[in-house]
Amino acid sequence: MSHVVEPADPSDKQPLRRLLRARRRSLLPQQDRDADAASIATSAGALLDSLSLPSWPAGEHPAAGDRLCVAIYRSLPYEPPTGALAQMLHSRGAQVIVPETLPDLDLEWRELRADGSEGPRLGLAGIGAAQVILTPALAIDRHGTRLGQGGGCYDRALARRRSDAVIVAIVNDQEYDPEPLPHDDHDVPVDAVITPGRGLEPIPGRGSVA
Repeated sequence: MSHVVEPADPSDKQPLRRLLRARRRSLLPQQDRDADAASIATSAGALLDSLSLPSWPAGEHPAAGDRLCVAIYRSLPYEPPTGALAQMLHSRGAQVIVPETLPDLDLEWRELRADGSEGPRLGLAGIGAAQVILTPALAIDRHGTRLGQGGGCYDRALARRRSDAVIVAIVNDQEYDPEPLPHDDHDVPVDAVITPGRGLEPIPGRGSVA
């Protein structure tokens, strides 16, 4: 399972979420998902290069403490596609971890192997190993405010991140918007955005991504 899709949310964000979900579905026939997937993977590779994080050729097995760990998610059919992203990360010798949504809408983590199978459960604290966290979102504004699906999954998971982790949201081009999004005190801002058409864009003032 990837992440929660249609949770109940009484907040005033929910009408906006419905609008954004509907727009995503309406744009699907116009999108080249293979090209989008390749673009997202290329931009994520550029991100890793800009952060000077370690990588190794496929097949090499560095010591566990030296291995780059990246948290991603397995995209749903109407989300920007992440299949090529996982392949790129594995080609660099990275450990790739993905979330599984629990009944209480918290996220437990598992390793995603290069063949698409899953490794052992890493528990709720698994995200704490990730140097880079690539998150889903419905929209991001220019302050890094992330509008998620509404279940609070990533709000809870991101609270367990390592202090120097870089958080990057993946959205469609039109979902990175200059207009401010509603936000709550517990919302964790992202450091950068990746879109298929515009590539990697750091959030001004966040400072984690050059």
